[in-house]
Amino acid sequence: MGLLEMLLHKQPAQHNQLLLKNLEICRLYELDSVSSDIMKIAGVHHWKHGRKGLGVFWLQQAKDEVRLNRIAQQLFDSVGKSLSDEKFEQWEGLIELLGSESKIAGGLEFLHKYRDFKKSLQYMHDGKTTDAARQAVESLVSLMKNPSTPQRFWSRLLYDSLNLLNWKERPLLNVSQANLLMNKLQELSMARLRPDFIEADLPPQGLSSVRLALATNLGRANLEE
Repeated sequence: MGLLEMLLHKQPAQHNQLLLKNLEICRLYELDSVSSDIMKIAGVHHWKHGRKGLGVFWLQQAKDEVRLNRIAQQLFDSVGKSLSDEKFEQWEGLIELLGSESKIAGGLEFLHKYRDFKKSLQYMHDGKTTDAARQAVESLVSLMKNPSTPQRFWSRLLYDSLNLLNWKERPLLNVSQANLLMNKLQELSMARLRPDFIEADLPPQGLSSVRLALATNLGRANLEE
C-alpha cells in the first residue's frame, strides 16, 4: 500500500484522464488522504498554468479552504483595483465558480452582490421598465448598507446608478433611501481627507453629478410622499 501511495503521488497532474483513473484507484482502496493530495496538486498545477477554472474546481473537490481563500483574496484584489466593466466581465465566471462562502472579509460576498447589481442595471437598459429599475435600486441600497462593501467602491456604485437617480417618470428612491445615499456621500467626502484614501477612477465632475441627482431625487420623493 505504501508503494501504491508513492506511485500515485508521482503521477503527472496535467492529464485529466490519468488523474481520474488515479482517483478511482484511491476510491477502491479507500486512500482518502492520497485522493485529497492528488486533487490539491492538480488544482495548484492548473492554477499556476493559467487554467484558473480547472484549478479552482480541483481545489474545491479537495476541500482546500486555505488555497481557495487565498485565490479568492487575489481575485478580490484584482477586481477591486478598478470596478471597470471590462475587468469584472473578465473574472465573472471565476467569481461564480468560487461562490460566496470563502471567508475573506466579505470580499466575494461583495463581488456577488455587485454582479447582481450590474445584471439589474443591464435588465433596466434592455427593457427600460420601471420594475427593472426598482430592482436595481433595491440592489444598490442593499450594497450600500452591507458592511462587506468597501468604502472605496461607494463612489463607483453611485456613479453607475446615475440613470436610476435621474429616472424621469418618478423618483425611484424614497426619502429614507435617498437620505441613506446622501449620508454615504457625506461620509465619502470626509474619508477623502484621509491620506490612505483610494480615489475612484471617475470622470471629471462625476461625484458632483451624483450629488445633484441625489438632491433632485430627494426633493421629488419629499413632494411625492
